[in-house]
Amino acid sequence: MHDTVRVPVERPAMSKPVYRSRNATPARSLILPIALVCTAAVLLPYAPRIDAGQQLPDALYGIGLWVVAFAALLARWRWGLGLWPAALAAGAGVPLGVLCKVAWDVVGDPASHNLWPFELAIAVVVGAVPALLGALAGWGLSVLLPAAKS
Repeated sequence: MHDTVRVPVERPAMSKPVYRSRNATPARSLILPIALVCTAAVLLPYAPRIDAGQQLPDALYGIGLWVVAFAALLARWRWGLGLWPAALAAGAGVPLGVLCKVAWDVVGDPASHNLWPFELAIAVVVGAVPALLGALAGWGLSVLLPAAKS
């Protein structure tokens, strides 16, 4: 038997290539805050209306959808998000708000929302309209009023 000594081999450090993605813009970091603000704007008026017995599409109409449209407009026009990311970030707040309410109610009574996929589908459709209209309005404003270059 002979003794074998293992010596760690030092490998030269290789530099990893740096990839720049078009998705790595500062505006992309606003997607989650936009979605959370829209979720709160939809959920706060929506939850008491549902508890009072109002049905789903009618319970969503109100200030929350105006906030969704305005957030999509700002995201596209002032913050530089693309048309679809702005619409999706703002529009995601409506189904997220409905999903939060469904989850809250299911904890108390598991049989209360047995048709939750339909509730979610209705919320997606209702939220997509103001989000897309707001993003389109933001695109129109960005074309008509381009930002000043400094």
